[in-house]
Amino acid sequence: MTEVEWLEIVETFLDEKHEVINTKNEDTAIIKFKDEFVLLTTDAIVEEVHFSFNYFSFYELGWKLGASNLSDIAACGGEPLWALLNVGSPKAFSEKEINEFFTGLKDVLFKFNAKLVGGDTVYSPINFFSLSVIGKTKNPISRKGASPGELVFVSKKLGESAAFLRLIKKLPKDEIPENIRKAHLLPEPEVILGKTLSEKRIASAMMDVSDGLLIDLYRLCKASKVGVIIYEEKIPIGEGVTLDEALSGGEDFALLFTVPKEKVETLKSVEEELKKEVHLIGEIIKDEGIFLKTKEKTCSICPKGFDHFEFK
Repeated sequence: MTEVEWLEIVETFLDEKHEVINTKNEDTAIIKFKDEFVLLTTDAIVEEVHFSFNYFSFYELGWKLGASNLSDIAACGGEPLWALLNVGSPKAFSEKEINEFFTGLKDVLFKFNAKLVGGDTVYSPINFFSLSVIGKTKNPISRKGASPGELVFVSKKLGESAAFLRLIKKLPKDEIPENIRKAHLLPEPEVILGKTLSEKRIASAMMDVSDGLLIDLYRLCKASKVGVIIYEEKIPIGEGVTLDEALSGGEDFALLFTVPKEKVETLKSVEEELKKEVHLIGEIIKDEGIFLKTKEKTCSICPKGFDHFEFK
């Protein structure tokens, strides 16, 4: 059973009634509360699945845990507020390691005005760290809003995080190019962009690219019951990155979003305002499926990406 198939079963048990606006097919639960929406997300990183102490410092580990959760809040157009931490370990960390981890975590949370307010510690045969973040927004964006004719954008170059995992097998950490090293160890969540796209009501559907562009595009299209054509020549491939890493590598934490054509000019003004470039990569179509257009042809492409149940 793949992770996608497993999640399809789990989703049948999720509540999506009354004040619960979105839970199924989402990384973040969206709950109506008075005149705003509460956002709830959680994510975990597990040793030798998501990280290795062979190349992660405790500071980088704390930062990345926070960034991965903040990215889910950003993907809803939200403002992060509070966080809860769970830590499992076979033995106690040293005072130096604890201080470094919490400094990294708090640095990325505080950068976006979020606060760590509690959590739990447990014994575990393996090291794992789990964070839950609560946020809010007045205009939540989910994966469900894409319509045929809309344009598809990503917010940063892709594949650099995956390229790190390739290069670390043959190079010392400090010899890996900085852009690739930072993308994997100290990723930047797109909280400001996501919030702006929400406030200006530009994006019709949005999620973050955490498991790979193709599989996350598949998830967005499935939720919206549409398909997509992406243009190979427009994929923003990071420097030193292969096309396959850009399409399927994962952990880019870029925002993937759709925009009606009449709002493209407003999006351009946001790029100027934030001094932030976004990348047009394709167009939503009526026929379901993921299609890649090259100079020679247009063909259906398998939405591969990271799958936890195929990890080993």
